[in-house]
Amino acid sequence: MKLQLGEVIENQACTIEYFLHPEGGPRGIVIVFPGGGYRFLAPDEGIPAAKRFVELGFHAAVCMYRVAPVHFPIQLEDACNAVRYTRDHAAELGVKPDKIAVMGFSAGGHLAGMVSNMPDSSGARPDASIFCYSVLSSRPGNIHEGSFKNLLGDCSEDEYIKFSWADAVHSNTPPAFLWHTMKDTVVPVKNSIDYALAMKKLNIDAELHIYPQGGHGLGLGNRPVYEGRFSEVASWTELCRRFLKDRGW
Repeated sequence: MKLQLGEVIENQACTIEYFLHPEGGPRGIVIVFPGGGYRFLAPDEGIPAAKRFVELGFHAAVCMYRVAPVHFPIQLEDACNAVRYTRDHAAELGVKPDKIAVMGFSAGGHLAGMVSNMPDSSGARPDASIFCYSVLSSRPGNIHEGSFKNLLGDCSEDEYIKFSWADAVHSNTPPAFLWHTMKDTVVPVKNSIDYALAMKKLNIDAELHIYPQGGHGLGLGNRPVYEGRFSEVASWTELCRRFLKDRGW
C-alpha cells in the first residue's frame, strides 16, 4: 500500500509505502528513511531494508521524503506525517501504536534524528530510532557538509549546530540502535559515538556497534559493489531485531 502525504512541491511528493508482515498484527513497525545527502534517495537503502525487516518479523514502511531543492522544514513535516499517519491508522494496519521505530541511513539517519529530537516533531515522536552510518553531528571534523547545505539551503554554518543531534539529545529522546564502520571516510564514526555518549549521559537506552572494516553506504551489507567484501556487516540487522524484540516490537 502506497500513499501520498502532503502536497507536491518542486515536482516532488512525499510518499509512504507499507510492507506488512504476511501474518498480520498487531506487531511493531520500522519506518525507513533512505539516505542520499538530502539530494536524492538511495534505492538500496529503501525497499530492500523494509523487506528485510519484514523477514525479521516486523511490519515496515519506506518514507520517500522530499529533497533539495526543497529545504527544511519540509523534510521534518514529511517525517512527522509518516509517523503520525502510521500511528493514527495503527488499528487498520495491524501496528502496535506504541511500537513505531524510525530507521535512517546516512542523511536519512539525520532525518530520523530530527523527528526524534526536535521540539517541532511533538506528537510524532517515534518509540525507537535506528541509525545506520548516520549524519548526527555538525561539529568540525564530524560534519558531512553537503547534507546540511542540501537541507538548509543558503544559511550560515553557524545555523548547522541547531541540527546537530549529538548535541540535542534530551530526556524524551527515544531509545536508539546505532551502527557504523570505523573506516567510514564520508560520515565519520564519531557521529554515532557522540550520539551514543549523549544518550548514556541521560541514561537513555542505546546500543552501538562499530565494525572495523567497510566504507560508507553499505546498506544491508550486501550491496553489489561491496558483495562478499564486508560480510560481517550484514549481522547488524539481526542485532537490531533483538534490540527491537527486547522492547516489545
